[in-house]
Amino acid sequence: MGPPVENLTALTLRLLTRTAHPRLADWELATAEVLTTAPVAGMADLISTNLTTEQISLGIRRELLQGVPLGAVLRLRAKLGSSGDILAEPHPDPADFHVERT
Repeated sequence: MGPPVENLTALTLRLLTRTAHPRLADWELATAEVLTTAPVAGMADLISTNLTTEQISLGIRRELLQGVPLGAVLRLRAKLGSSGDILAEPHPDPADFHVERT
């Protein structure tokens, strides 16, 4: 088995549900409707190519979701982890994490 592939995908999502992540302290497990996906320059896009539904579950650090209501649109970048989990960048640049409250 080779080293993990460095990957990152830009996502626009509508937040549908959220709960404490079952394995990661200080993270939420969110279910979201996928609105758009886009590759990130210089990185493999392992999320778009593996989408089979219009909804995904992903881990997002709890601090990033403080005050974010269900139904909000999130623009973020995420990676497909080695365990198969999709995880948002834990400490994104402000330009790479945006919330639109609807």
